[in-house]
Amino acid sequence: MGAQPTKPEREEADELRKNVPQACSEAADAILDADVLLLATGAGWSAESGLAVYRDIANVKAYAERDLTYRELCVPSWLRDEPELFWGFWGLCFNDYRQTRPHDGYGIVKKWRDAMFSTSDVADVIGLRVAEQEKQSSLEDLKNEEEAWSNDHVTPPGAFFSYTSNVDAHFYDVLDAGEIRECHGNVELYQCGGRRVVVEDEEGEKVLYMSKKCSRSVWRAPSDLAPYAVSTETMLAEDGTRASSLAAKTDVDDKATIGHTGGETRDPSTTLQHMPPPLNDRSKTFDKNWPICPRCGGRARPAILMFEDNDWVDSALQDRRYREWTAAVRWLATETRSASNPLRVVILEVGAGGNVTTVRHESEHVFRNVDAVATTLIRVNPELPLPDNDVDKLAAGRVRVVSIMAGGLDAIKRIDACLRERRPDLFDESPIPPDEAYTPLAGYEAIGEELGDIRLDE
Repeated sequence: MGAQPTKPEREEADELRKNVPQACSEAADAILDADVLLLATGAGWSAESGLAVYRDIANVKAYAERDLTYRELCVPSWLRDEPELFWGFWGLCFNDYRQTRPHDGYGIVKKWRDAMFSTSDVADVIGLRVAEQEKQSSLEDLKNEEEAWSNDHVTPPGAFFSYTSNVDAHFYDVLDAGEIRECHGNVELYQCGGRRVVVEDEEGEKVLYMSKKCSRSVWRAPSDLAPYAVSTETMLAEDGTRASSLAAKTDVDDKATIGHTGGETRDPSTTLQHMPPPLNDRSKTFDKNWPICPRCGGRARPAILMFEDNDWVDSALQDRRYREWTAAVRWLATETRSASNPLRVVILEVGAGGNVTTVRHESEHVFRNVDAVATTLIRVNPELPLPDNDVDKLAAGRVRVVSIMAGGLDAIKRIDACLRERRPDLFDESPIPPDEAYTPLAGYEAIGEELGDIRLDE
């Protein structure tokens, strides 16, 4: 998808690491000057919570013995060919995500949102515009037969949005559902995976195949869903009784792996607190270790975009809301600003690496070439902090890039300290201090003008 990430040369990397404090200071200035903030996150953001990422799959003995890589595991065909392996992998992912507390960066960014991007004139107008546009009928309304929840009671977004490729659903602990776009889905949502069917081919040999999904329906897992029962020795999950409880967290000396994560235990009182209640009670479909489709009785699967996946069911409501929000930002800029007085947008991209470049591509293109929008892309990554596209072409499209070659959480804490130093009046709590010694997190791939009289319905 578009230009590919490139690693900085050794001398450039050394200079980037040396320049981390200055780059974080520059990032803080851009955020303070911004009208709109878009947080864009990839796998490196989740890794800060102690969760496993792509390359950590190689550390799992059962997978290594079968020469299985992440790309080979994360395909829907295992649901047909070896459901024990499919649910072993996704079951442990679900257990890990439900058990692990989101890192401090989530709360820090929420405080930025509350202090600078929730109550401004820009936030009010964007929210009103999104609400008005969502009242208009759309083909998107017919895309899915069933959605996990309704947007009727979800607050429209203001001058802040979160765009992520992570599937852990951790943003619902701190952010409103109406300002979250999960471009690859999440483990809390399920869809039909089809029915296993055995037929005879022309030679009379029996062939197993999986029928197509019965519908474009998405439903939510119960908030009190019992954990998946998975053998951490074989990494397989048999169909039968679910686990009674999650295993206690233990210290992780080296790298996190599936089923053995770092971080702290998630607080049950805030887990998914902003995820809306389900439209329909589908709890019975999770009685066994292998969930079933409530419509056809076939296999269910996580509503997550996997590799070699032609059957993923995205949340049409979530997708539409994000597109309405980006359109509202462009509309506001076009109606009220100019090239000489642009709407100032900051995209804070954290932990988006080179394995799957969806987030990096979105960051560089979402507001590019909008004359009345000036975009600052703050790219935080310990390995790939440089822009993927030509710098001059990005500049011509009114996008400038601030590269921070650091771990995501460390950079967020540094930026937060700069913000509080410049504008202590915006924050009433002490900052979470950055690590005393800066050490980049290697090992993951990867974060009020007067508006005048504006018609919202144009």
